[in-house]
Amino acid sequence: MGSVVGGRATRLVGGRTVMSPDTRTHNYLVPAIAAALAALFIYAGAGKVRDPLQFADAIAAFAILPATVINMLALSLPVFEIACGLLLLVPQTRKIGTLAVALSSLIFFAALLSALVRGLTLDCGCFGSGAPSRPRMWLELGLDVVLFSSSLFAYCRLLGRDNNVTLSASGSPSRIGA
Repeated sequence: MGSVVGGRATRLVGGRTVMSPDTRTHNYLVPAIAAALAALFIYAGAGKVRDPLQFADAIAAFAILPATVINMLALSLPVFEIACGLLLLVPQTRKIGTLAVALSSLIFFAALLSALVRGLTLDCGCFGSGAPSRPRMWLELGLDVVLFSSSLFAYCRLLGRDNNVTLSASGSPSRIGA
């Protein structure tokens, strides 16, 4: 217990020696991802707050939602994005922030993919207005994949840290202190 193997601390879990995961780089990776996601979501939300009518037009161009919902979404989604960004900045709320960003990125991906499949050429309104173009839509679809992947990675790292799960010497997951 507490001995050092290869420079890493070990402990006994269920009668087996377990090495603590090497978290030196991971201790900085999740906060860095969270900070980047926060900056992106706060920037995107702030741009939409400045011009909700233009954002409502961008939402309407997707031709997915009924007209009665578009204005409400144009007013609430930017506030939600800014709130997600702020949640990502606070360590105690980072887990819910990464989950919210992952789920919203998945929804953005589905909406954009739907527009591409239906042959629409539009400006998604993600980061303000721009000229509608299909290459830009594909680029923004790729950005949604990166946002989803990075937020899901950070969420899983935070979830694993909260549950104190590590791998035992046999490779099976064990709970520390169980």
